[in-house]
Amino acid sequence: MKLRAIPAAAVLLFGTAACTHLPAREAAADELPAQFTAIPSAQGGDAVQTLVAPDRWWAALQDPKLDALVTEALRDNLDLAQIAARLQAAEATAGSAAAGRYPNLNLQAEHGRSFDTEPASRSNRVALAAAYELDLWGRVRANHRAALAQAESTAQEWQAARISLSAQVATQWLRIGSARARLQLIEAERQAYEDILQLIELRFRNGQLSASDVLRQRQLLESTRGQAASVASELQLLQHGLSALLARPAGAERWDGHPGAALLPLPTLGVPAELVQRRPDVAQQWAALAAADAQLAAAVADRFPQLSLGASYATSDAGLAELFDNWIGNLSATLLGPIVDGGRRRAEVARNEALVAQRLAAYRAVVLKAFGEVQDALAQERYQQQLLDSLNAQLALSDASVERLRRQLRRGGVNYPAVLDAQITNSSLRRQLHSAQLQAQEIRIAIYRSTAGPLPAIVATETEGSS
Repeated sequence: MKLRAIPAAAVLLFGTAACTHLPAREAAADELPAQFTAIPSAQGGDAVQTLVAPDRWWAALQDPKLDALVTEALRDNLDLAQIAARLQAAEATAGSAAAGRYPNLNLQAEHGRSFDTEPASRSNRVALAAAYELDLWGRVRANHRAALAQAESTAQEWQAARISLSAQVATQWLRIGSARARLQLIEAERQAYEDILQLIELRFRNGQLSASDVLRQRQLLESTRGQAASVASELQLLQHGLSALLARPAGAERWDGHPGAALLPLPTLGVPAELVQRRPDVAQQWAALAAADAQLAAAVADRFPQLSLGASYATSDAGLAELFDNWIGNLSATLLGPIVDGGRRRAEVARNEALVAQRLAAYRAVVLKAFGEVQDALAQERYQQQLLDSLNAQLALSDASVERLRRQLRRGGVNYPAVLDAQITNSSLRRQLHSAQLQAQEIRIAIYRSTAGPLPAIVATETEGSS
């Protein structure tokens, strides 16, 4: 079959029509402010900087046990393993799509025998066949780009999941340590309540207090047992939650948690636009947008004719002795172009255009969300520090009040309702302060998580090498 030469101008026209172009990544999202919300600096006043979380951010807690747990979680966590398996599948799909850019070569061997004739006839055939599609409009290349971009999107999803997992492990570790510290706090309260109960019982025997005062103090002392049981139950669930993150059976381990109360240091601050662009969830949405754009290009190219070249080299004979003596070569060119398809290809282009618009909106949304997460964490950081300062001041006043009332009780000055109220207030403030300290740690973790880029290669190497 002879083909007429396709004019170069038509090729250029079709090729241009099949191309799609994304804007620059920075221009695709809304313009972000030049800086984040100001936060109190260590030197006093407000510090306006940009946040850049360091690699292996959890190491700032200086807790070797936590380092080992994060490493184990990154290696063994089952949710992460599922994403890693999807990443392998996406990479294999990209490899499959790349195969369309190269010729196919197949070997065919046949042996036939007919029983309709006497004697029965035999036939043999061996053939080499090659086929190659000339990618005139970039359809094959676009499909390959789409598969590569989809694999990149899954890779960034995996990185985002690793960051989230490291934050979950660190948070769980801190909560376990906090629960154990609360048990110690409750024990200290129980001892303080018991000391005052002894004073009250002495004053009761001296006729200075009533039996109801003794009973109220005993009830306050007993309340610590219920609180301890509640915290112990919470501690057990926290242990189970950490086991799940590490892909271990629930109850197999008993961890102490983070022992210290020192806050994570704030990360170094940087430019919002640059920080947001380094986040894996933002990169994931951009790669998904690139994949949709490439799929649109493939859909546009699919509306144009496809030109395929074929070549075969075959031999056949009734007997094996002369099978390879008669080779016949054949070259072919096939032009396949749509004429009437009921609007299917046009609709497919429209569908992919809509998907690109959807992905672009999703990318813009995740950029704003990423910026908002940092702003939210900084706002919480600012006011949490104010809350901690207030609670510390209140607790200092409450400690002084309890001590003064205790001295009065020892000297015989009896005002038990005031003593009871002071004890309850003091215990409540201690619990509020302890809870606020844990929340402050979790806010710092949220700042690190919302400003972290992909975990460094050394983490991946360690986790894989330790399996």
